Amino acid sequence: MKHRATGADAPESAGEKPTYSLAPLILTVVFSLLHAHASWSQTLVNPRRIAEGPANQVLVADRTGSIVAVDMKSLETRWSAQLPDEGAPFGLATSNRLVFVGNTETKNVEVYRMIGSPHRGPELRWMYNLGHTIPGESGSIENPIDIAIDRHARLVFVLDGQSKLIRVFDIKGKLLESFSPVDSSGTVLSPVSIAVDPDRREVLVGDYGDPSGFFRMSEPARILVFDYTGAPQFEIKGNGSTHVTTMFARVQGLVASGDGRIFATDPLGSRVLVLDRTNGETLAEIGSEGSEPGFLRLPLDVFLEPKTGDLFVSNNQGARRVEVFRGAGRQR
Repeated sequence: MKHRATGADAPESAGEKPTYSLAPLILTVVFSLLHAHASWSQTLVNPRRIAEGPANQVLVADRTGSIVAVDMKSLETRWSAQLPDEGAPFGLATSNRLVFVGNTETKNVEVYRMIGSPHRGPELRWMYNLGHTIPGESGSIENPIDIAIDRHARLVFVLDGQSKLIRVFDIKGKLLESFSPVDSSGTVLSPVSIAVDPDRREVLVGDYGDPSGFFRMSEPARILVFDYTGAPQFEIKGNGSTHVTTMFARVQGLVASGDGRIFATDPLGSRVLVLDRTNGETLAEIGSEGSEPGFLRLPLDVFLEPKTGDLFVSNNQGARRVEVFRGAGRQR
């Protein structure tokens, strides 16, 4: 079955720890104690990245400046936490009760701890920034548009869409290395998304390609795969068409399943493609374009619940909601 989470149709438009509240927030003093308190009234307006949350919830980064929790079963909004006025969350990942937020305004990946009950709406308490920049200080990650975490290895991978670099941190925020996601010819075009395959210790990068052509892209979209040191492993290329075909024309959010399949959102085709990592063939297509429950429009990200195989997709346009495809990602 396919269901949805409702959303509004508005257009997209060391010291003491800072605190965020629900009202429009201002970072009053660089080292003041601020908290992010939860609200029950927030709806999705412009959903971006999606990640696993606590207590059978998924978390969604919304362009309005909120982190919104959606119940996995009912797909109802459970709570939200508003970032400061300068907050513009895009990249999003979680590890236990830590929430990693790529803030494109402050140019930081901000790390929060969820304090309190996830059912009643936890407080998000700022802990540190990756790279250990201080609160109020602009970071060096120009455009942190996606984040992926290997929880076992305690590694955090951040895609900077501006510098076109992948920065690798330990879980406590220390920068370990950086590498450029180049293709087999040594070229990097437009990396837009990142995922990790912990079992194979691989990093998957979605590259939008060069869409300047009219009927065909000048350079097709592709999925690039690297090991954890940045060494290229293989790539899967789209067909370069600007129209919907059986292969992806664009690529956004990615996830790798335990059995080696790659789930890739195709925003142009309003669908999720299931790809064979060994030969790049399309095994299945999930979803189709529309604004009704179970349909997609400009899907930006995907989360796979490994136990149930449920596939959650963030819809950036249309009804602007979270869709779920029950059991679509079950292992073969």
